[in-house]
Amino acid sequence: MKHIKAILILAAIMISSGNISAQEYKVTVQNSKETKLIIRDFSNDLPIEGYNGNEIIITSISGETAPPEKAKGLKAIYPGGSDNSGIGVNAEKSGNNITITCLVPFTRHAEYKMKIPDNLAIQLESGCERSSDITISNMKNELDIQNCHDITLKGVTGPLVLSSIAGDINVDFSSIASDKPFSVNSVSGDIDITLPAKTATNLELGTINGNFYSDFDFSNSEKELKKVGGSQMKFALNGGGFKFSIVTVNGNIFLRKGNQ
Repeated sequence: MKHIKAILILAAIMISSGNISAQEYKVTVQNSKETKLIIRDFSNDLPIEGYNGNEIIITSISGETAPPEKAKGLKAIYPGGSDNSGIGVNAEKSGNNITITCLVPFTRHAEYKMKIPDNLAIQLESGCERSSDITISNMKNELDIQNCHDITLKGVTGPLVLSSIAGDINVDFSSIASDKPFSVNSVSGDIDITLPAKTATNLELGTINGNFYSDFDFSNSEKELKKVGGSQMKFALNGGGFKFSIVTVNGNIFLRKGNQ
């Protein structure tokens, strides 16, 4: 019984400590529909969730961004800019652009998550020195993401420009809200996309060391389907529409039919 009490006390201390270490920084967005959020230099996994609000909420969930006790009264200085958030992040506004830059070196462990207005456009780039998997959910605007590792999108509408060097790309659309071209590319990884069933698009599919798999109806495609190269195809899905290019060098392409 004593051992159980000790474990419960220790767990309570750990939970309490975690709540203390978690810190938030907020940026108010005046006109979110016309605003682009540029995200730079975040290491480790970065979950981003869209919501119906007017603030960008950045939460530090690792506790390692806090300065040591000996730095009390001093300001942290980083090569990438000044920490104007108190959590190792620099936030700058310029016209309709908001740039959020993580200042913590990639050699240190720092974890963040974000909640952002769901009609912002997002531009994000993360290099291979940063072991970050990007997860974005419930966004209703353009997403331009270049990452070295996995990209996972859920409940998005596009348009999309996605690129990964050594990761899988998974996209589950809630709807398609644009006639702009879409592009999804991976050098080494599978691409798995769920489209609304009635999506009208001109598909361009390509893979060198992989195959195509789909539950869309390609049975009447003999006249429309064009074999362009070794493993490249063009197809007018549901009569055709906006251009949607899906290409991977070393991986399979999965094209799934959604509920809508």
